[in-house]
Amino acid sequence: MTIKIIAVGSSKWERFIRRWGVSCLINEDVLFDTFGDPGVFLNNLRKFKVDTAKIRHIILSHDDWDHIAGLWYLIPDRKDITVYMCPGFRQEIKDRIASFGVAPVEVKGVTRIKDEIYSTGQLHGESEGRKIYEQSVVIKASDGLAVICGCAHPGIVNIIRHVKEHFYKDVHSLIGGFHLKDYTDEMNTRIIKDLQELGVRRVTPMHCTGKRATEMMHKVFGRDCIQAGEGRTIEL
Repeated sequence: MTIKIIAVGSSKWERFIRRWGVSCLINEDVLFDTFGDPGVFLNNLRKFKVDTAKIRHIILSHDDWDHIAGLWYLIPDRKDITVYMCPGFRQEIKDRIASFGVAPVEVKGVTRIKDEIYSTGQLHGESEGRKIYEQSVVIKASDGLAVICGCAHPGIVNIIRHVKEHFYKDVHSLIGGFHLKDYTDEMNTRIIKDLQELGVRRVTPMHCTGKRATEMMHKVFGRDCIQAGEGRTIEL
């Protein structure tokens, strides 16, 4: 199982210029999120020689702009693609997806996407006083479970607990945006400790994890805190 980072925006400057978000390709046919800058997203697909004709499944973590902007450039005339979204997505987003004629699937609970790849189903959290509905990806890897998060608005620890309750296995690898950028050191220390106690052994923090939280994870996890920039492939 391979995960290729297609696009990622993590710094304050990238957020300011709206080069923000995340997108990754699982094997050759499952795309998780589609970044916030369509130009960067499409250019990187070309640069990394991704055969978009092989993409059959697109999983959207949540409906914020920085995770769906590239979608509209991939799904025209692609009725062979299934788009997985949360029931709580805004209706205008659902309607726009449906207008392209792709197959939309609303994931309420844990849902099998294909082979060893699953959605957590819809969870929810809050950001700036707004309720956000979000799903993450679960992969059954050789050494346990791997979880890929878009932003982890429901809380990264809550997501891992949810996965353990449904799959009865430890999550060994955690990848993506953990939404710790505005947390204090004390809060981040507690969260990192909770993740370790839940069985997490390897982390790949990016996007909204935040510079300080990423530094703290590097100190705790050492070589098992992986720096993953655009074009990097993670083997599971």
